[in-house]
Amino acid sequence: MRMITNKDTAKASQLRNTAQRNLVLETVRSMSCHPSAEEVYEAVRKKDGHVSKATVYRNLSLLSRQGLIRKVSMPGTCPDRYDFNLTPHFHALCGKCGRIIDVDAMGDVPHLVFSEDFAAESVELVVMGICGCCSNE
Repeated sequence: MRMITNKDTAKASQLRNTAQRNLVLETVRSMSCHPSAEEVYEAVRKKDGHVSKATVYRNLSLLSRQGLIRKVSMPGTCPDRYDFNLTPHFHALCGKCGRIIDVDAMGDVPHLVFSEDFAAESVELVVMGICGCCSNE
């Protein structure tokens, strides 16, 4: 298990290094999908049956606020997901199976024109469609 490093600690200096937080962080980092909080909880419970759901949810929130993982809000009724990939990228959501795929951000984000004074801080883009697996069915 990879522990929170000094670099991570410098990035999130208010975090107290706990075994449960390390477990949640490493669980997200080890999952190749974009897991929901419930999926992270189920994976953590397999490793340590004493960790509560509230602990997992609280640590996911804290780790995402501190920038160690990324919270990805999905449209519609899809639950929020968590991403270990912190490089600039967008997401594609399969409308059939719910799979989330990373989309590399090639070049600059298009210039956005707002109808009123607004200072954008970030852009979240989710492309809706059908993944290759589902389109081949």
